[in-house]
Amino acid sequence: MFTTYFDGYQKQFNDWQKQVNDWQKQFFDTWMSSVPANKDDINFSEGFDKALGYQEEMVRAYLEAQEKANKMMLDSQRKFWNDYFEALRQKATKATSAS
Repeated sequence: MFTTYFDGYQKQFNDWQKQVNDWQKQFFDTWMSSVPANKDDINFSEGFDKALGYQEEMVRAYLEAQEKANKMMLDSQRKFWNDYFEALRQKATKATSAS
């Protein structure tokens, strides 16, 4: 009854996890490629701005994933309770019509 309902949300949640993982990999790859071998060439201002930008993007993505997860849980609960009450109504209707 709920299998297809949860499968869609599971796929969506897995896609978000993969996207966050890809952003983390991109962040570290960019960070490692921007660190020069010679310390005299380090531009701290540019590095700070890049790091801050990536951190902001990661926090935004995390909050968006949390929002999706919370919505998924609320939708699941809503569907469960709606189905529960509908099933009880149907049983009550069958019981009264059988009498």
